[in-house]
Amino acid sequence: MLGALLGVAALLGLAAHSQPSGSNWLVAVSAFSTHLLSLGPLAVVLLVLAHLRVAALAAAVVTAFAVAVLAPTYAGGPAADDGPELTVLTANTRLGEADPEGIVSVVRSSSVDVLLLQELSPGLRDGLADAGLDQLLPHTVVEPLPGAAGIGLWSRYPLADEQGSRLTFPWVSARVLLGDGLPSPTVVAFHAAGPWPQPADDWVRDMAKLPGLLDEVAADAEPHGSTVLVGGDFNATWGNAQFRALLGDGYRDSAEQLGRQWTATFPSGYGVPPLIGIDHLLVRNAGARELDTVEIPGSDHLGLVVRVALPPG
Repeated sequence: MLGALLGVAALLGLAAHSQPSGSNWLVAVSAFSTHLLSLGPLAVVLLVLAHLRVAALAAAVVTAFAVAVLAPTYAGGPAADDGPELTVLTANTRLGEADPEGIVSVVRSSSVDVLLLQELSPGLRDGLADAGLDQLLPHTVVEPLPGAAGIGLWSRYPLADEQGSRLTFPWVSARVLLGDGLPSPTVVAFHAAGPWPQPADDWVRDMAKLPGLLDEVAADAEPHGSTVLVGGDFNATWGNAQFRALLGDGYRDSAEQLGRQWTATFPSGYGVPPLIGIDHLLVRNAGARELDTVEIPGSDHLGLVVRVALPPG
């Protein structure tokens, strides 16, 4: 019985992994689909032990498809370039309730060059300034707003071509000017609408529009070396087909690039390990060298710190 249930769960995971998510329950199932797929081998073992050969064969077929789907994501990408390095931290601040001194402490200890914050409230913006963030990262493009809508980008280096627009929530972007003939990567701070527990309509629209946005950003970056970094809370995992559809035109997910697509960032602060990775840094014409998760005091997400190697100047 247990083997059969695990086999059905793996089959459900395979179906959810393959199809775009159109409702909140399907988004949720898809988000955990890689977990469900991992149940396939255990189902095979249990069904073999129960001498249910036909069922074991069916579970083995599902497992083979699961391996074919997941194995390439663990291969990683090519070695990062030997160009200059940029350290990026992206973090959701839980409606602005994260501790500003805690965020500044992470920025300092991780030697962060670019900070991307989602759900940036006006109060948190003021708290970060009081905690000394603007001395560490003096160049900013921020839009603090109540609730989940606020967004912010801080940089150690001067910024140019600052822009802002919105899907469900605002997003902001800018080129980071490293100087001395070095690349000037375009950095985007982004936050997709939440697909759960409310209807997923806004999330579906955001994820449908995002490929076009990424294409536009890539086109604007062409005259400046083509490097683009897009970080934020996508409210999507590798199990969501819409997220994987973003990885075209040169874009890669930094966790997958390092063979670590299971890196989990949510939920945090509840006494249990995070279960899913919905915070990402997408890179284009760049390579992730290191990736770590860090605790953001007061947030229900872990922060994602990525050390990115840029192309040589």
